[in-house]
Amino acid sequence: MIQSIDRAMQIIETLSRDGREGWLAAELAEETGLPISTVYRITASLIQHGLLAQDEVTKQFTLGYRWMELGLKMFEKLDVRDVTRPVLEILALDVEETVYLNIPRGDHSIIIERIDSPRNVKILDSVGERIPLHIGGANKTIVANLPAQQASEILERLLPDDGERSRLKDELTAVKRQGYGVSYGEKTPGTIAVGAPVFDFDGRVVGAISAETLAYDFKEEQLSVLIEKVCTAARQVSAELSGMHYE
Repeated sequence: MIQSIDRAMQIIETLSRDGREGWLAAELAEETGLPISTVYRITASLIQHGLLAQDEVTKQFTLGYRWMELGLKMFEKLDVRDVTRPVLEILALDVEETVYLNIPRGDHSIIIERIDSPRNVKILDSVGERIPLHIGGANKTIVANLPAQQASEILERLLPDDGERSRLKDELTAVKRQGYGVSYGEKTPGTIAVGAPVFDFDGRVVGAISAETLAYDFKEEQLSVLIEKVCTAARQVSAELSGMHYE
């Protein structure tokens, strides 16, 4: 059993190296020193568990999407809440609105943290709620910063209509350029939401911080201030997740 694990890790570590799109079985055998029959046996098992994938045309092996799921679970259990919660608490008091942290999961995001507005009027989207990634300021800023192919595949699944999908792609281009997203009543009618992306140490988008306010009680001149404060909070969390000092 231990030998099988060690051999599987040899293959996984080889596939995880930068600079290669994929590896053939013979190349893995040569690189790891394992018999070709062993490579086939181990890769077949890893594919069954979603840890490896094989291109049907080229027959090359790559790491599977299961690693992303496992990484997200570890990400949730580690320090993201600990890092984010103090920042969200300050942000909620500063802007006097309910604030959130969302993380991507498949074609949706999940709210994993919420700090309520200190005012009597509150907007309470629930922790654990799943929201399609094409809806809302937070989600748009997540999709806008995903790899282009991944984002395109998500939008194709969520938006069958080509015209609607094309309009959203144009909006997402602007969202990425400006560094934030704004939505007007997309998930909850009568609300305005501002979201900004959170990045990890490798520059990958891992979530978004957002603030949500009631539209009837909101003046347009307040929007720029809300955007600035949400973006500042997101940059601070990104810096801390990256191990950098934030000024």
